Amino acid sequence: MAGRLVNALGSSSATAEAFSDTATLRHMLRFEAALAMATAAAGLIPKRAASVIVTACDASLYDPAPLGEAARRTATLTVPLVKALTQEVARRDPKAADYVHWGATSQDVLDTAMVLQLGEAVPPLLKALDGIVSAFARLARKHRTTPMLGRTLLQPATPLALGQKISGWASDIDRARRRLGESFGETQIVQFGGASGSLTALGPEAEPVMKVLAKQLKLALPPGPWFTQRVRVAAFAQDCALVVGALAKASRDIALMMQFEVGEASEPSGPGRGSSSTMPHKRNPVGAALVLSAATRAPMLAATIVSAMPQEHERALGGWQAEWPTLASLVEALGSAVEVMAEVASGLTIDSDALLANMDAAEAAVLAERATFLLARTMGKREAHALVEQALAKGGSFAQALGRLETELADRAALLGYSPEFVDRLLADLKRR
Repeated sequence: MAGRLVNALGSSSATAEAFSDTATLRHMLRFEAALAMATAAAGLIPKRAASVIVTACDASLYDPAPLGEAARRTATLTVPLVKALTQEVARRDPKAADYVHWGATSQDVLDTAMVLQLGEAVPPLLKALDGIVSAFARLARKHRTTPMLGRTLLQPATPLALGQKISGWASDIDRARRRLGESFGETQIVQFGGASGSLTALGPEAEPVMKVLAKQLKLALPPGPWFTQRVRVAAFAQDCALVVGALAKASRDIALMMQFEVGEASEPSGPGRGSSSTMPHKRNPVGAALVLSAATRAPMLAATIVSAMPQEHERALGGWQAEWPTLASLVEALGSAVEVMAEVASGLTIDSDALLANMDAAEAAVLAERATFLLARTMGKREAHALVEQALAKGGSFAQALGRLETELADRAALLGYSPEFVDRLLADLKRR
C-alpha cells in the first residue's frame, strides 16, 4: 500500500488510521477473542483456554511486516495471523493453543474485520456530512434573495438567488448521506460460516456461538453467512461514490466562482493555504481540488467492488480478495473529501459586489428573457422575440437599445422569479428528513 506521503492528498488521517496495520490486526484479533469467548460460553472449549487466547489477542504483540509477506503465500492474512496467535498462546499455555480459531474460517475473520473497520471509519464521516449540510443550509438562508448570474453550458443565463445554488448543494449531499447511512448500517453484521458456510465443526452449538460472537463484537447477526452474497458491500461502495460526487458538484461550482476574473466566492484562508510554489499572488481552491481528486477516483473504486460480485459457489477466488484493499482506498477517498469540504462549507465567503458586477457585465443575458416575456403579454412571443433580438444587435445598454421597460427591467427582485421560494422549499425539505 502506498505510503502516507504518496497518499497525502487522497486520505484523511482519521480514515487512514482505521485501515492502518495496527487497526487491521486489532480488529482481526477482536474477532478471535470474541470467538474464544463465544465457544467457551457454549462449552466447546475450556474457559481457561479462552482466557489465555483473549490475553494473547493484543495487536501490539505482532509485527505486521512478516505477516504481510506470509499472506502473499497463502492468499489470506488470516493464516499467518492465526499461526502467530497460536504460537503466542502456546508460549503462555500449550494446551490452550489447541483451541485457537475454533470452528472459523479465514473469510470469517477478514470480512468481520473489514466490517469493524467500517464501523470505526464511517460514523465520524456521517456526522461531518451532517455538519456540511447544516453549514450550506445556513449560507443558503442568508443568501435567499442575493441575486447572481445563472450560467448554463458555461455561458451567462438568467439570474437566480445564490441561496438556490447553495441549498441545491445541501440537498444532494444530504440525499447521498442518507443513502450512505442506510447502506453502512447494513454492513454492520458479523460474518461467521466456517469452512463452507454450514458451521459443521460447531454441531448443535452453532447458534449460541453465533449469538454470543455477534454480541461480543456489537454487530448484528444476519440470517446466514454472506461469503459470496456481496450486495451489501457493493451498495455501500456505490453510496460512498455518490457522496463524493455530491461533494464534488459543490466543489466544482466553488472552484469556478473562485476564478480570479469571476471572484464571487472564496474558500477559507490561512497560512500557506492555497499558495503557489512560484506565483505569490495565487490563492488556489485547494479544498475543491482535493474533493475533485477524490471524485476522480471514487467511481472506479466503487466499480471494482461491483465487478467483484459474481463470486463462485460458497467461497470465491479472486473477487473477494480484491474487495478489502479497494474498499479501504474508497473510504479513505471519501474521508479526504468529507474532511476538506467540512472546512470549506463552514468558511466559504461570498462577494456580493462581485455577484452584482458580473450580472451588470452580462446585462443582455440577464434581461433578455424577462424582456421577451414582458413584451409577449401585449404583442405575442414571436414579435417580442424579434424585437429583443434587434435590441441585442444594437449593443450597448440593452434597456436603452430596447427603448422601453426600463422600470420593469430594473426590478432585481422580479428577475429572481421563484428562486427564493425554491430556497425555502429545499431548506424545508432538509428539516423534514
